[in-house]
Amino acid sequence: MKIYKFFLIFIPLILFARINPFEPVVTPENIKIKKPKYFHQVKVYLPSDARVLKKIVFVYQSLNSDIKQKEIKIDKAVDFHSPIIVTQMKKTFPVKVLRFPAFKLYIKNKKLFFATKDKLLRVFFLARPFRLVLDFKRNVDFLTIQKQIKNSFVKKIIVGSHNGFYRVVVYFDAKYSYNVKKEINGVLIELK
Repeated sequence: MKIYKFFLIFIPLILFARINPFEPVVTPENIKIKKPKYFHQVKVYLPSDARVLKKIVFVYQSLNSDIKQKEIKIDKAVDFHSPIIVTQMKKTFPVKVLRFPAFKLYIKNKKLFFATKDKLLRVFFLARPFRLVLDFKRNVDFLTIQKQIKNSFVKKIIVGSHNGFYRVVVYFDAKYSYNVKKEINGVLIELK
């Protein structure tokens, strides 16, 4: 009876096993990464019977591909002869230069440059709140430093020393996808 139970459990496992378990189940073909086309402006003419604009509803796709909406109540009189113009203006952030015991940090146009000769050991992100963690190799000894940043997409930076490395934690105002490039004079992070 024990052998019978063994075969009942073992046979389905053999039937669903693959030769190479590390081979992806789905192989993507012809994947092309496209740069997003950003919205600039749209003009909307209301019908001739429009007299009061009650609300505007924006339907958008979020970072994790959910479809969401934001409703703005207007409740004002309108002239249907004049178009309603929706414009997205590009936000510019001032350049920030921050000095830390082991590196300098330059923040500009959704880019962060860590000016250091130290070797980057690892980079990873943590969610809630979204933050990027970078570990650099160097024996340094200093107290944990925390800097709040105003008028920037970077909200806060915490730098702490550990045994054999120091850790930089960068807090952002939202979730971003990012690209890390190791350069001669440091590390460049580009946000998208």
